Amino acid sequence: MKRPRYFCEHCGLEVRKNAKICPRCGRFFSSVKCPRCGYTGQAEDFESGCPVCGYAEAANAAPEPVLPPPAVAPPPPRWAYALALLVLASLILLLVRTIQ
Repeated sequence: MKRPRYFCEHCGLEVRKNAKICPRCGRFFSSVKCPRCGYTGQAEDFESGCPVCGYAEAANAAPEPVLPPPAVAPPPPRWAYALALLVLASLILLLVRTIQ
């Protein structure tokens, strides 16, 4: 027997069908997303599995781990840009002087 199971897309915790907020990470749920085809809809649409592709997990299946999104590296500090421009300007001046 297959039944729909619901997981937080951010941290992977299994949550109740009618959960609005993940108890672990605090993410707000505005809709349900099928892990196979990506269809997004309301929880009621998934009563017997995904309405588009029919996906539903077996009742005793272990949840697939959901990895958090990759971290985005912060941009370099402004002083690094200024230093790069200073080095570039120095190299251009040196090149101009050697050509003359």
